[in-house]
Amino acid sequence: MKLVLFFAFMLFSLVLSLLIGRFSLKNSTNLRRPVMLSVFTNIVILGIASVWWFLTETDGISQGLGVIYYCIAIALISLVNLVVLSIFRSKLGS
Repeated sequence: MKLVLFFAFMLFSLVLSLLIGRFSLKNSTNLRRPVMLSVFTNIVILGIASVWWFLTETDGISQGLGVIYYCIAIALISLVNLVVLSIFRSKLGS
């Protein structure tokens, strides 16, 4: 069950950060604010998940690897947010 929650935090972060970025993109003229808002949302959610994983896992290696996986997920989800929001922006601009 803990493993399902581990990956559910990543999926939740991806979906919520994309939704927040998309709604913010409708109200903004440039790409910087929506991307920064979605990245900040991503960092907060996965940061909380990292603390949760570190506190609930008993094995030191598992604690470290879990936090590293969350850091990698932050980078990859931020990249996905940048690409998707730039595609949305180009479609809104045309």
